Amino acid sequence: MGKNHMSRREFLQASVAGLSFMYLPGVGRIKAYPFEFAESGDTFGRLCFNENPLGPSHLAREAMKQAVDEGHRYPDWFSSTLETKIAEHHNVSPNMICAGTGATEIIRLVADAFLYPGDEMVTATPTYSQMAYEAAANGATVVHVPVDERYMIDLSLIKAAITENTKLISLVNPNNPLATIFTKHDMRIFMNSLPPGIIVVVDEAYHHYVHSPYYESCVRYITGGFPVIVIRTFSKAYGLAGVRIGYSVASGGHTSMIGSSQNIGMVSRLGQAAAIASLNDSDHVDNTVSLNDHAKEVLMNGLHALNLEYIPSETNFMMFDTGMSATSVASQLANRGYQVRVGWGMPRHIRVSTGTVDEMYGFIYALQEILGQNSLKDGPPMFGLDRVRPNPFTRECTIQISTLGAERVRLVIYDAAGRMVQSLVNGVMTPGVHDIVWNGRDVRGRNVASGVYVVNLMQGEFATSTRVTVIR
Repeated sequence: MGKNHMSRREFLQASVAGLSFMYLPGVGRIKAYPFEFAESGDTFGRLCFNENPLGPSHLAREAMKQAVDEGHRYPDWFSSTLETKIAEHHNVSPNMICAGTGATEIIRLVADAFLYPGDEMVTATPTYSQMAYEAAANGATVVHVPVDERYMIDLSLIKAAITENTKLISLVNPNNPLATIFTKHDMRIFMNSLPPGIIVVVDEAYHHYVHSPYYESCVRYITGGFPVIVIRTFSKAYGLAGVRIGYSVASGGHTSMIGSSQNIGMVSRLGQAAAIASLNDSDHVDNTVSLNDHAKEVLMNGLHALNLEYIPSETNFMMFDTGMSATSVASQLANRGYQVRVGWGMPRHIRVSTGTVDEMYGFIYALQEILGQNSLKDGPPMFGLDRVRPNPFTRECTIQISTLGAERVRLVIYDAAGRMVQSLVNGVMTPGVHDIVWNGRDVRGRNVASGVYVVNLMQGEFATSTRVTVIR
């Protein structure tokens, strides 16, 4: 299908006529804040997903309670009211908004709309990797540009990586997992010097947490007529990670293409109600940011006291250097009830979410205890696609992968057109190195044709890919 077409959404639309109080000790004067915490359950110490410890706002909870009573009714098929509210929030037209089930769905829709076999996508590394995963699944080539010595995305190097085949540039600002930003000055120079015909996608999932005066949202480029797509989420500052709401802001033409492969009714009635209510509760966002600032100060002070270097953070998470095997430290932290992230080719670094103040004090205490033991052994291997052998192959190949933690692992083979050929792994695996055999057959047991195939490995928010050649 060509890129100039009526979207599926447009076609179907044409066819279908009282807060509690807590105290935050340990940071300056003791001060009262009107924070209402989500039910903790067994989530204390869950510092690996950059979640909002306050949970949904009071207004969002009430809206979801009311929506439950209408749970037997289908939602607004096209999230029209929600998209109108989001548009008002950004002072743009509703036809410039596409709402979906989390930024996860929006990223896939963007990749499906603009990336085809033979295209190139340029992105930074390390960064949030889903767009690269989706690009590879669609048969596009992904060009990874390392961040600079300050762990910041270097837009001049991103520009230098552009070729005649570049169709899309994927940026994350603030960046995940590094928690750094690129400046509005650098972005202005970058956008004004970009060759025509290239779309710039900017993931702004952590936008609300930034305090730097050198940062600004890239929504302004959209209203200024630039080929920019901004992706936002309700998962972070709004506390709706489990409800799954995300959206894109783009020109009407780009939005039509983004929505062209989206099924109707993807955003639930509860999700739409929660998101609309959240947009009306700026106090909750302010409280979230305030709590994050205090928890982050406790974390920074603790890391400083332990003489550990950290990357200054503009988000609700932080990367720090353990000075030793990060996987081993993470494993021992998990034994003490604190879950963190490692990976991204940074074997000594840990990414920790800024949870509550109590969690930060407990985390620092546990970290101090672990580092004082001086008996750390090498931890489990890093996440990755280690190698494919033989490659090329005729009858079968062995794909060696390294996995982390007890999260679901997916190992999938795609053809050059981005169609799934075979699912080799889809389940929880123990951390470590695994050898997975592919016999060169598709899901129906038929031998695949000669050609180049994409191997995608995904676990949690980590994703990577490589290529394998079949010769018959």
